[in-house]
Amino acid sequence: MSNQHVFLKANKALAEGNYEEFITYCTEDIKWENVGKSTFNGKAQLLRYISSAYDGITFTTENSIKEDDMVVELGQLVIEKNGESKKSSYCDVWKFKDGMISQVTSFVI
Repeated sequence: MSNQHVFLKANKALAEGNYEEFITYCTEDIKWENVGKSTFNGKAQLLRYISSAYDGITFTTENSIKEDDMVVELGQLVIEKNGESKKSSYCDVWKFKDGMISQVTSFVI
């Protein structure tokens, strides 16, 4: 399976709230960095994070660019909490190792 295909399947699982499925596309030592905020290391820590933080988030990928072992994703997200909506733009840089996601660096503005 190509990195782009893994990206599409993993991103779909994440968007649909299938966090257990998403984590199957990740390496054991995955690193997820929310630039300027927090970093999560390993599948267990990442699963705990996305299971709680991604509730109420809707994201839309506007474009993705594949190059070697990286995919850069650009998009918009909406966070719904306590009856309020907050819109943001994001850029995620996904790195792959042996056909699995090994690192995600997320910039949210």
